[in-house]
Amino acid sequence: MRFDLKDLELFVAATEAGSIAKAAERCHTVASAVSKRLSDLEAAYGTALLVRSSKGIVPTAAGLALLGRARAVLHQAGQLEHELRGYSKGLRGRVRVFANISAIVEFLPSALASFLAAHPEIEVELEERVSTEIAEAVAENRADLGILSELPAGSKLAAIPFREDELVLLIRPDHPLAARGSIAFGEALDSDFVGLHTDGALHYLMLRAAAEAGRPLKLKIQVTSFDAVCAMVAAGLGLGVVPRAAAAAYTASLGLVPVALEDTWSKRRLHICLRSPESLSAASRRLLDHLAGLSS
Repeated sequence: MRFDLKDLELFVAATEAGSIAKAAERCHTVASAVSKRLSDLEAAYGTALLVRSSKGIVPTAAGLALLGRARAVLHQAGQLEHELRGYSKGLRGRVRVFANISAIVEFLPSALASFLAAHPEIEVELEERVSTEIAEAVAENRADLGILSELPAGSKLAAIPFREDELVLLIRPDHPLAARGSIAFGEALDSDFVGLHTDGALHYLMLRAAAEAGRPLKLKIQVTSFDAVCAMVAAGLGLGVVPRAAAAAYTASLGLVPVALEDTWSKRRLHICLRSPESLSAASRRLLDHLAGLSS
């Protein structure tokens, strides 16, 4: 192009002010510089844009055509600058979050609702993954933040405590164990279980607890969500281990009984993982600060 935004700014200022001197004052420059750039603009396009006289300046027909376009271009440039500054300040942007099912069901709905209400120009892209996939995605920059129960061994990601997650044993009311106020996981291993997908952290917790008790874990069926676990338990296919908050919506409607687990692993701490604070965009940093501020 044969002009830049400064040329357009000076041309619009001179036309609106009707004077090169006033345009120079408005744009914080000297009159000779304004006059030179306007003359160069006319020479570049081989046509007069302004009529100069002792009374000031007025635009020619070509100048009027340029004036309308120049105002539009300057307005859009101003909008673009405003938007880009918004990204740099974390007022705009997109944050990619991978989280395990516990975080998505129990904690993130209210946390994200309050964040997005305060930052309506930021988009949050949320995906449910198991813990190993979450850590990999964050390490490989496919996700900005991850929320999981524990980092894989040898991981170099940073981790920030987020929320505590209590697991309970979900039982039909006609089951012999339903009358127990609390129970050790090993005492329930005579029963069949409804489990989650094999890559999830909860699946490994149950397998490890069964192995430590020296008993097999009898998985009758495996499903992919907590609501499906609840439905299968209600159908009599086995017992389930789910977060207490996730089960609350189903215990009343399905008539299920949540029994506290006495095992230490039933109290889990969810963590926010990231590559490093320096790697985050301003928008991601705002979300991290918001989530960290809600940790308990």
